Amino acid sequence: MIKAILMDCDNTLIDFMHMKRLATNNAAKAMVKAGLKMPLRTAKEQLMKTYMEVGIESNTPFEIFLDKCKQCNERILAAGINAYTASKMRHLKPYSDVIPALKRLKHYKLGIVSDAPRLKLYQRLEAMKITKYFGVVIGYEDTGRKKPSKLPFKKALKALKAKPKEAIFIGDWPERDIEGAKRSGMKTVFAAYGYDGKEKKINSDFKAMHFKDLIKILNQLKH
Repeated sequence: MIKAILMDCDNTLIDFMHMKRLATNNAAKAMVKAGLKMPLRTAKEQLMKTYMEVGIESNTPFEIFLDKCKQCNERILAAGINAYTASKMRHLKPYSDVIPALKRLKHYKLGIVSDAPRLKLYQRLEAMKITKYFGVVIGYEDTGRKKPSKLPFKKALKALKAKPKEAIFIGDWPERDIEGAKRSGMKTVFAAYGYDGKEKKINSDFKAMHFKDLIKILNQLKH
């Protein structure tokens, strides 16, 4: 019997990459307006490219971007960071079916397992007003290991006092979320709605086209 549900955050609870693109686009607009000498389209593309190169959770992409452009300027930097932060907070919302589904799943032990820094995880959860649903939130600092390592999953299960066979994991990243959860002995649900990669065979037990599909899957497992 399933007693615990673990889940990824980005692209599972929130359309993270959509939010990131909107925020970087608005940052690029603000930087060009503040004096960045570059066509807007190029600025948008290059800023997002920098994020992907240095790490999507990096705190230094704006400085690196301006350094590459040889246009280091505090006014341009400030304009970009301010626009990015404001845009991110405006668009930091869960998928439309997440909160209704979480309310229906409250009788399960719920937890987050993410590669993101714990502070950033809590910032997102607090902004979406869903922190209260989770009994444990595991970020990168908790184990110093990223998925598919079994350590983050094991730490979350221990905190929830659940065995692997009593747990199910839902996430969008096949190589990290699905493989890591399977190695840890859990049932797995591929969050297809959050996957932005190429079409391929996913080695998961179940597939969800929407977050709310998790409820149907859990009902199937009861029989």
